[in-house]
Amino acid sequence: MRATTHPTPTIRAALVLGATGLALGGAVAAPSAHAAGDPGTTTTREVGRLLECTGTWMRRPVIATVYENRGLVNEVVVQVGDGPREVSAAATRERRFVRDGRVRARLDLDGRSARLSGTAVRNGQRTPVHEERDHAGEHVVVDGVHRGLDTELALVWRGRGAALECTGFAFDLQVTRTPA
Repeated sequence: MRATTHPTPTIRAALVLGATGLALGGAVAAPSAHAAGDPGTTTTREVGRLLECTGTWMRRPVIATVYENRGLVNEVVVQVGDGPREVSAAATRERRFVRDGRVRARLDLDGRSARLSGTAVRNGQRTPVHEERDHAGEHVVVDGVHRGLDTELALVWRGRGAALECTGFAFDLQVTRTPA
């Protein structure tokens, strides 16, 4: 089932972008040109995609997230079931999971191979993003754009498939961190 989404991040998406970007961004940050007076200020460019999907596999709820941030991390997380029957797995790699609009990810889920596949194509207008917040002793300013994605994804595990409903967006952000 094809889903057209708008570039409005969900709370979970914001947490993933914020937590991962803030935690890992400093690892590859370089001082910005305008930071000459403050040697602790760093600026990074973060470009990637975030997909969040839900569905049902054999009457068990499914949650899947694909997060790509070029130069920082590419990660896929899949959870099937809840409570005592819950199984989940995550895979991180240097190569992107989304290439030329096609999503391809494999991971070991409860001892068996799980495959997340489908399409994620940019759609709609770019939406400007500006956010300022204090986090972990830093003042963080985020400027850039989000752009919605048309998605069509499925999960195949233990020989059975499940169509997933997804929301997602592509992002191109400049993140500046200044010690508070």
